[in-house]
Amino acid sequence: MKKIFIAILPLILLASSKVCTKCDLNRAEMQCNYYVAKKGDTSKKEHCKDYADYLNDTKVYGKAAWYYLLSLEPQKSLEAAKKAVKMKENYAYEYIADVYLIKGDKQKAKEYYKKFKNSVKNVNFFIDRNFKVLDKIYKEFNEIEAKRLLKD
Repeated sequence: MKKIFIAILPLILLASSKVCTKCDLNRAEMQCNYYVAKKGDTSKKEHCKDYADYLNDTKVYGKAAWYYLLSLEPQKSLEAAKKAVKMKENYAYEYIADVYLIKGDKQKAKEYYKKFKNSVKNVNFFIDRNFKVLDKIYKEFNEIEAKRLLKD
């Protein structure tokens, strides 16, 4: 039995040294959600960017738009969100509006919040957490202003 274990051990060690891309992606997502979204530590934004790039490359545009926002890349978020909307992921209208609010274009933000509100059944499901997170990591984003624009 010992001889078999000794013969198999090198194979196990070699197999475990392979790079686990999915593991790295899961780790990046968790680190992004913990450090950036929960703690507001934008110095860890590269984890969000890595995950957003993967999502964007695999055409999961709506989710990519959120993680680009967390990585402090609103322009990339805007591009991904527009692709998501074309694929009928209507919740991504929120991300488009968020980007415009971050950029200071309240009129465009209001326009897209309206599209978001008209195309999603439970608006609060999305905004309750998202607005708090964006308010924490962007000095240009104001949760109260976003909610006001959404109501108008």
